[in-house]
Amino acid sequence: MSYELTLILRITDNIESLKELIKKIFQKYNVTVINEQSWDAKKMAYPIDDESEAYYYLLNIESPTSSIDKLIGDFRLNNDILRYFFIRDISKKTA
Repeated sequence: MSYELTLILRITDNIESLKELIKKIFQKYNVTVINEQSWDAKKMAYPIDDESEAYYYLLNIESPTSSIDKLIGDFRLNNDILRYFFIRDISKKTA
């Protein structure tokens, strides 16, 4: 299945290492990244975990449906991932 994933990340000194960690999580669950966009740091409408700014990271991914719950479990274990949002891409037809 195709998904659009938006991640809101805590701003750290080395955001690239956090992005690499996220890609390793994807590899662990057989998730393929189709496209990625970095929206850089933005001010949020309301604070999350006492953070008023965060790094926004948008990805288009291909993933087995069974992997989504596992991804969410790993995302919850990482304090630098403030929020995550999966949207199933229904524009692509599947056989």
